[in-house]
Amino acid sequence: MSLLDYVEKEQQIVVSDIAEKANSALINTKLKLPFPPVAISMGYHEIGNVVYPTIFGSFGNFSAIVGASKSKKTFFKSLIVSSFIGGESKNYSTTIQGHKRNNCVILDIDTEQGDWHAQNVFKRIEKMTNLDYANYKPYALRRFNHKERIQIIEYLIYESEFRDNIGLVCIDGLADLVSDVNNLEECNEVVQKVMTWTDEKKFHLITVIHQNSFSQKATGHLGSAILKKAETICNLASTDEGTNVKFSYTRGFPISEINFAIDKDGLPYVLGEYVQEIFEQPKLIQPNKEFENEIF
Repeated sequence: MSLLDYVEKEQQIVVSDIAEKANSALINTKLKLPFPPVAISMGYHEIGNVVYPTIFGSFGNFSAIVGASKSKKTFFKSLIVSSFIGGESKNYSTTIQGHKRNNCVILDIDTEQGDWHAQNVFKRIEKMTNLDYANYKPYALRRFNHKERIQIIEYLIYESEFRDNIGLVCIDGLADLVSDVNNLEECNEVVQKVMTWTDEKKFHLITVIHQNSFSQKATGHLGSAILKKAETICNLASTDEGTNVKFSYTRGFPISEINFAIDKDGLPYVLGEYVQEIFEQPKLIQPNKEFENEIF
């Protein structure tokens, strides 16, 4: 085979590959697609005489917790993870509801803290749920560089023994997967990885990222990219009573702001929760059943 023939063959393979990808991306607007299953909901909304859970995060998407240093971002992440697992987490939150798929695996990844501090954070989950949930898998990646952290995360998602049973992934924080939060190419690549991971493996991913010192927006170009692509963005701010959480950006129905504080045991709990009676309403629709796309 001549060099010219070889080049032409390689070009044909590339064109064929692109054509296949393009065909796979074509959306049939006449086909009724299933609504993305709900992973985490926060509060409720009513349409007609029916009450629905308000989506914070669905399987196949990602969300972000944004806040200044020491605004209790990791505590809020613990609230969400414990509610996703279930158990007795209602002692700490009835507003935040998890819709876990069977005994799915939860990957809780910390990139900032040493092993001792990371372990203290991870132990909160067992205390809050009063469960020894075997499929809760916490990892501390501080000792690795940003490229190694990505390699480890991709190994866990695609090659580990629980690669086909992951329901929730937390990365605290995403900025440690790049060398510079203002490097356009690096940041776009990491956010694209997050979108690919969630789309291919159909788990929900929660990331934690610092905000700019002069605004409530997440820091750097990385923060801007997350803002554009995430399903939900929540902003945390310290108050006299504890921490206020505003849900600045959502793709579905708006989520009412909540406030949480830390109890005497060092565990977070939501202030001013919804009354328990709402869970007893006979018309409450449980997520992930058959329903029309419009309800959320």
